[in-house]
Amino acid sequence: MANNILFNLLRTLSKNIFPLITFMYAARVLGEDGIGKFSFSKSIITWFTLLAMLGMDNYGVREAAKRRDDRRELSRFSQEMLLINLVSTLFSYALLIVALCLIPKFHDYQTLLLINSVAIFMQGMGMEWLYQALEKYRYLALRSFAFQGIALVAMFVFVRTADDVIPYMIVYLVATSGPFLLNFWNARRWISFRRLDAYQFRKHLRPLLWLFAMVLSAEMYTVLDTAMLGFLQNDAAVGRYTAAVKITRVVNTVIFSLSMALIPRLSYYVGRGEKEKVKEVVNKAYNYVFMLSVPAAVGLFVLSKEILRLFSGSGFLSANLTMQILTITVIVIPFSVSTNQQTLIPLGEEKRSVAATVVGAITNFICNMVFIPRLAECGAAIGTVVAEVCVAMVSFYNASRFFNMKRIFRVYFQYWLAALPIPLIAWLAGHVFEYDFMYVTLVILASIPAYFGVLYLLKNEFLLVALRQASQKGTSLFARKKKP
Repeated sequence: MANNILFNLLRTLSKNIFPLITFMYAARVLGEDGIGKFSFSKSIITWFTLLAMLGMDNYGVREAAKRRDDRRELSRFSQEMLLINLVSTLFSYALLIVALCLIPKFHDYQTLLLINSVAIFMQGMGMEWLYQALEKYRYLALRSFAFQGIALVAMFVFVRTADDVIPYMIVYLVATSGPFLLNFWNARRWISFRRLDAYQFRKHLRPLLWLFAMVLSAEMYTVLDTAMLGFLQNDAAVGRYTAAVKITRVVNTVIFSLSMALIPRLSYYVGRGEKEKVKEVVNKAYNYVFMLSVPAAVGLFVLSKEILRLFSGSGFLSANLTMQILTITVIVIPFSVSTNQQTLIPLGEEKRSVAATVVGAITNFICNMVFIPRLAECGAAIGTVVAEVCVAMVSFYNASRFFNMKRIFRVYFQYWLAALPIPLIAWLAGHVFEYDFMYVTLVILASIPAYFGVLYLLKNEFLLVALRQASQKGTSLFARKKKP
C-alpha cells in the first residue's frame, strides 16, 4: 500500500512538473506566437478527447476494480469499454473533420490539430483506468518517467528555433500519449483480447454519460479560456496567457493534491456514520488548504514578474498583470476543489458538485465574451477569476448544508495576518539582491519561518496540533531507538 501511494504521488508530480520544465525551454525558443499556436491547438483537441472518453477514466477504474479477481469478467468489461470507446472516438473524429472544414479559424492550425488529434485515439487505447484499478502504480510511474526522459532529450535536439512548433507538438505527444502504446501491449498480461459472447453495452451507457457530464462540466472552463482567447484574439495573447496560467495551475494542483490523502479516511468515516470524525477530517482538510493557499497567493502576487522571467523568459514579462490577476484563483480554486472532491463527493452529493462547475462554466463563457475582446489575456484572467469565485460561493453554500462553515472560517483571518510579512520581506530583499533566482529563493526561504512564526504567535490551533503530533512522533521514534 505504501509503495502504491508513493509511486502514484510520483506519477502525479511528474504529470505536472514535466510540462512546466518543457515550457521553461519552449517558451524561450518558440516565443509568444509559438506557444500560443501550441496551446490553442491543444485546447481544441481537449474537447474532442473528452467526447471520445465519455467519462471512461472514472467509470473504468470503479468497475474494473470490482472484477479484478475474475480474468474472464475483467476481459469482458475491458473489451466492452474498448468497443464503446472505439465508437465514441470515431464520432469524435467525424466532428473534428467537420469542424476543420467549416470553421475558418481552424484552417491555419490544420497541421497542428491533425497531429495533436493522435491523442484522441491513444487516450482510449491506453486503458489507463485498467492499470489504476489493478493498482499498477509502479509500472505507471516508471513508464511515464521513461517516456518523459525520451521526450526531454528529443526536445533539446529538435526544438531549436521559433518555427519548431510542430516538432514541439510531436515531442509533447511522445511524452503524454506514447505510454498508451505500452499500456495496450502489456494489457495482455491481465486481460484477454479474444472475442467473448454476450456483451452488455447498454448497462454502461447511462453511468458513462453521467460521469461524462461531470467531467465535461469540470473541464469546460479550464480549457474554455484558452480556446476563446484564440478565437477572439491572436496567438501572442494565447502565449502570454499560457505563461501566466500554467504557473498558477501548478501551484493550485500541488496545494489540493497534498490534502487529497484525507479522502479515503473521510469516506471511511462517512460509511461508518461517525459524524464527529467526519467534521474533524473536513476541518483538517480546509485548514490545510487555507494554510497553504494564502501565502502562496501573496507570494505569487509579489514575485510574479521574477517568476515569469525565471520560467518563461523576459519575452513574457508583459503577462505580469495577467498572472497577478490569476493569483486570486490560488485562494479560491483549492477551496472549491476541497469542497467538491473531498467533501461533497464522499458524502454522495455529486450532483451539487456538478451544479457548481456548471455555474462556473456559464459564468466563464459570459465573462470571456465581454472582457476578452477588450482586454485580451487580462480579460481571460478576469473571466477565470469571476467564474472561480462563483464556483467557490456555490461550493460554500453547498458545504454549509452539512457543516458549520462559519466555524471553519473563524481562523481564516489568521492566515492573512501571518502572510503580511511576505511583501515586506520581498521589498527588503530587493535592496540586497538583483531581481533574479537568488532574490526569489531568499524571499521564499525567509517568508516560510516568518509566516509560521506569526501563526505560532497567534496560537493557530491547527498549527499547534500539528506541532504537538510531530513532537510526539519524534519522541516515540527516539524512545524506540534507545531500546536495546
